[in-house]
Amino acid sequence: MKTHQPSKSKKKVKKKRKRSQADDLSNVCNITGLDDGGILGNGGDNEMDCLDLMATAQVGTAKDHTTTNNNKEVISDVQSSSAPPPPPPGIDRIPNLRIELARHLQTQTLSTFLLKSYPKQLRMPTFERWLLDSKLEESDRYQSIIQEWIHDPSSKLAYISEDKEKKKYGRAAFYEQKQKDKNVVNAQYEREKSRYNKDCKLLIETEKQLPSNQSINIHDIESLDPILPFQVFDTDPSSQRLLKEIVAAVSSSKSIKDDTDEEEVTHEQHIQKASEVVRELCHRTSEACKEIKHMEQRLGKYQKFADSTSIRSGGSSSKKKKRKKGSSENKVRIEWHNEDQLCSLIYVPKKRKLSRPSSQTGGFRNVVSEETTSTDKQEEDIATASHIKQPKPFVIKVNATHYHKLRAMFDTTYNSSSMSKDQATHAYHAILFTMVIRYSSLSGGQQLNDFRGGGMQGAIHESVFDVLSKWLGKSGTECFASPFNSSISRFFSAFPSPDIDGHFGSYGDFFFPLSFDAQDGSWYELNPPFSPGVMDKMSTRINELLEMQSKKEGDVTFVVIIPTVRSADEKKSKKKHKKKKRHKQADNKEGDESNNNTHLMSTVNQAASDSFNRLVNSPYCKAHIILPPREHGYIEGSQHLRPTKYKESQYSTSVIVLTTTTKSKSWTGKQELFETEIREAFGSRHSMEVQKRKAAKV
Repeated sequence: MKTHQPSKSKKKVKKKRKRSQADDLSNVCNITGLDDGGILGNGGDNEMDCLDLMATAQVGTAKDHTTTNNNKEVISDVQSSSAPPPPPPGIDRIPNLRIELARHLQTQTLSTFLLKSYPKQLRMPTFERWLLDSKLEESDRYQSIIQEWIHDPSSKLAYISEDKEKKKYGRAAFYEQKQKDKNVVNAQYEREKSRYNKDCKLLIETEKQLPSNQSINIHDIESLDPILPFQVFDTDPSSQRLLKEIVAAVSSSKSIKDDTDEEEVTHEQHIQKASEVVRELCHRTSEACKEIKHMEQRLGKYQKFADSTSIRSGGSSSKKKKRKKGSSENKVRIEWHNEDQLCSLIYVPKKRKLSRPSSQTGGFRNVVSEETTSTDKQEEDIATASHIKQPKPFVIKVNATHYHKLRAMFDTTYNSSSMSKDQATHAYHAILFTMVIRYSSLSGGQQLNDFRGGGMQGAIHESVFDVLSKWLGKSGTECFASPFNSSISRFFSAFPSPDIDGHFGSYGDFFFPLSFDAQDGSWYELNPPFSPGVMDKMSTRINELLEMQSKKEGDVTFVVIIPTVRSADEKKSKKKHKKKKRHKQADNKEGDESNNNTHLMSTVNQAASDSFNRLVNSPYCKAHIILPPREHGYIEGSQHLRPTKYKESQYSTSVIVLTTTTKSKSWTGKQELFETEIREAFGSRHSMEVQKRKAAKV
């Protein structure tokens, strides 16, 4: 009898499976080490061995860091509280670089669309405010559904057992939609109901993936985009505020004329045009989220360093295939400039194998005709590779100060015992590249091009924390910070663990979870993004925490730094004073930012007046210090990208101290001395920095 032999097609399938298992790294991305003079030496010959070791470390990373990590302070003398930070995500949860770049491009396109619609009236902070508030409203929607299910489980069961209505098609669907569109209120109600049902469905799917004993949280919903809101409508509060900002900026401009016709445009036409722009912006944002979601499903949400099956098998390194020089892979490498004062993170995408175009048919061909010789084929391949296959690198420049600061935070979060030095270097470069892209996307996606945006990520001077620790104690916490601008080892941020900020020791999100309780004997510094939605939620959160600690007779202090919202009487007196004494034209352009921006800021302040008054009029408010404009400053939000660090504030700022009655006894009667030290710590340092730079050039 003849023995059964496998066919050639089956052999090819087995070979393809082996290749896919061995080359899983090259299918997604690869991270290389340093250039000449780095840890890996010239060319990084042992980078594959390092990546394999990184993958083996991924298995034990989550277990190794579940224990309490008594990390030393690497940033400031202010000590964190006794509570340990959450465990780090692990290097197996580094976001996919290609997806981060795609999100950055989508955000840049959205901000460009809004700013080009009104090029003379709007600036980047308008888009940043809308993006932050709309994303916060999305989280509030999900959190309200979760709270509703906790208080009334029957509502959740009713939704699960609810029979889906049969979808209508054709003429029936047309008449049904026409009936809904007759009444605008009913159409809006149906749209809100449809969004609510989709949110509930997403929460139920997320809850099924969690362990039975674990309650669902906002950060457990991995399908949500960290930057862009998925289902945002023009009727949402954030969109309505954006509409008011646009109308206020356009109506205050000097020439209110249409571009095509010289006739004046009425106020109603301005509102109609602004409504169309806001509606289109919401639609494009939802479509961008869908594209990013499809890309995640295709490429994977996280980086893949090596094949897990090959690691578990424990194969020897001698059996591994040697990497060829010039192989097509994704790379993140680093180069130093200006005497090691500036570094460039360079990401080189994977080279794609493309077929050579056929001149006869106009299509593509993979097989060379018999007439062509082998030398001709090689020459054509070389020409094709030089013109088509060569990818363009993506370069990010970071200051050396922040590079070393973040490296120290990364090493503190991950103990040296869990990873070798080479492994930590590879992982750190990928995480740093991802975090720069992520925060640039949060600032509108144009921060890397021309430093536009990033004002919402500004920070206060380090000397202010020294004053607060002197008066309030060593147990301090930053509630709105990032790994770039944090000055205390304990800080809350926008992307906590298991997201990107968890690799640098972020303690979580100030808003979520709601079970967070302020610790007795500690103080909290809050310098939120100057956005009405964020400030409103922050003021409500602070009052809740103060009331909880007051019932427990605890000592808790909140120091809030936000723009000053003046009353109507103060604005009138300020206008009279401006008529008597005017600044120079240059100061007027920088400080007032033209009449359009002044009128726009008054609209923003009006939206934030409720949260401001809630804090100032609170019974827990013990001090309110107003810092005048041009006499104090901040740290740049894009300090890790700029050559300069400080900036001068063009608007007045309020420092509001809210504390329980027992805590205020320690500095009662000394408020004048406290106020003096705060004003000195907030003093502007921009002019001194500029003078130092000029002197250094000379």
